[in-house]
Amino acid sequence: MAGRLLAFARRRTGSPPGPCRQWISHHRGPSLTMTETISNRHLLQATGLAEKPLHLAQRVRIVLDSEWASSRAGQLLASCLVNLLVRQVELVGTIEILCPPIAALIRQPNGDVPGVPFAQSLVLVASWAVGDRVEVLTPQAPAIAADVTIVIGRGSPGYSGTVLLALGNGWKAWIGACERGPTHVVPDSTNPLGPFLAAALAAGEVFKRGRGLLRGRFLKGDGYSLWSGQTSPRWDELEDGPELAGAGLRPIHIVGAGAVGNGLAYILANSGFADAYVVVIDDDTYDDTSLNRCFLAGHDDVDDPKVDAVAGAMDRSGIGVFKYRGTISQYLVADRTGLRADVVQQADDLSFDIVASCVDRGLSRQHVQGLAPSLLFGGSTLGLKARANFYPNRPGAACLSCFNPSERDGEKMRELEKKLRDLGVDDRAALLQDAGVDPQLIEDYLASPKCGTLGEAALRNLATRAPSQFSVGFVSLAAALLLATKMFQVILWNGAPNRADVCSFSFMNGGLGDSFLGPDDACEWGCQERRGQVDATHGTDRSVS
Repeated sequence: MAGRLLAFARRRTGSPPGPCRQWISHHRGPSLTMTETISNRHLLQATGLAEKPLHLAQRVRIVLDSEWASSRAGQLLASCLVNLLVRQVELVGTIEILCPPIAALIRQPNGDVPGVPFAQSLVLVASWAVGDRVEVLTPQAPAIAADVTIVIGRGSPGYSGTVLLALGNGWKAWIGACERGPTHVVPDSTNPLGPFLAAALAAGEVFKRGRGLLRGRFLKGDGYSLWSGQTSPRWDELEDGPELAGAGLRPIHIVGAGAVGNGLAYILANSGFADAYVVVIDDDTYDDTSLNRCFLAGHDDVDDPKVDAVAGAMDRSGIGVFKYRGTISQYLVADRTGLRADVVQQADDLSFDIVASCVDRGLSRQHVQGLAPSLLFGGSTLGLKARANFYPNRPGAACLSCFNPSERDGEKMRELEKKLRDLGVDDRAALLQDAGVDPQLIEDYLASPKCGTLGEAALRNLATRAPSQFSVGFVSLAAALLLATKMFQVILWNGAPNRADVCSFSFMNGGLGDSFLGPDDACEWGCQERRGQVDATHGTDRSVS
């Protein structure tokens, strides 16, 4: 990008780029090809990872036995795993799938009915997600020398390289060496949580081997229960939970349709609820870098609104859905034609019931907390760590506003606005297009500066755009899984089992843990004053395990 901006500036002015071009160049980064852009985020620096990848273009083999290949749990695990692996562009080069000729029992991640046998449907997942950037083969016998083999089911008939067993059923998942794994797991549940967690764990192990792990460990025999929060190498010691299929879910507002929002919608779409309704709200569009972690978006969705792919996947899977492209503040005053009447009433009366925060900026989290919903949940990532919070309305507990101060955007916006106004219309349009911003939105704002408009949101986004940070799909999916677990347990089973408000998972060391989060004395929303006397029984815990 810096090169393109410099060439553009010299072509138009004959001189190096001015302050506005320098600012955008700094925040946009170097020019990248599509393949490089998809991989950009997961090749950035992150705690615990090597400075440069150790193994590029890894060859991964996925093996399903007939029992797991013909089960919903097995197909969910394999489809999700392929969806995660192909997005590790540059680290994964080839995927070989050894699978019996079985009919597809599940929809594609985007909600489409595959219309082909299951193994071939996995090839379609890859081409939909990233085009031809990762090769997917479906031979009848091993055809490559795999660096990593992932067995779904039973057995390890002498494969070379690293061989891992991945199992997911119900609320439980297991990953590790085949010889340490359980041999009696029957894939009899329709619940996507366990299979999706197993897929995330397996994708994480492939990633750590390719990217280079400096701290932490590889998982050799680790089992997890999302229902209870237990960890154990022994499958039978892990507590399972009830089925999701057939349950009814009250309307949910999902604010943020990025990676964690994609993951939550992915889970909802595959849970088999008898009745569910979701409102998804986001003002952003997908760019090339989104594809490494937005599981419901394919390469054809680049430049489209994020809400489109998310809403489409849920709609095709039988979830009632209303999408709104805009901010939560704009949603409150928008027309909202087509929104279900009882949910319209929530917005009109400012009496929100269930809200899931999947946004990543402090100001956005402040706005979500300002809705003061009856039940508020949040999911987030940091490096190789995933986290989900339940924000109960009780003294002594943190709210979403705590430790998430608003960014002070005003000065940055005024500075950028002045620099843009100093440019001619053509120069301004070219620069904004290079920065991935619709020039007309900015022109409308410059002509009539008003708060709450799409133009104001676009200018704010550009002015406050931080340098890119590390992110990768399996971590975002784990955050969505922890978030969904919190939501389902509170909404459907009144908080059973009795767990803490915060749950976190570290892919560096495989640690899964619960904790409480105490309030922030500097909370901008003033949660403790609003709730009355502070309960000092829980200390403040700002860490992610």
